[in-house]
Amino acid sequence: NLIEAHLPYANLSGANLSDANLWEANLWEANLCGADLSGARLYKANLNGADLRGANLNGANLNGADLSEAKYNADTTWPEGVDPVAAGAELVED
Repeated sequence: NLIEAHLPYANLSGANLSDANLWEANLWEANLCGADLSGARLYKANLNGADLRGANLNGANLNGADLSEAKYNADTTWPEGVDPVAAGAELVED
């Protein structure tokens, strides 16, 4: 349970955060490369500038999440119906 956790710049690369409760968490510019966020509750989470390359977000709740300038690549798995570009995320080459 990481509700409202303050984790800017955190290095969570490869972390298992599946089904974690991250409601309104501040993950500004966090390194989430390869992290398992499947089923995570990221409602209103601040993912501005976060590195989501290779992250698994399948089934995650991203309602109200700030994905502005978040980075992702072809290996990033998004929840069904989420358009990362429309949400402000940037596709990057590895």
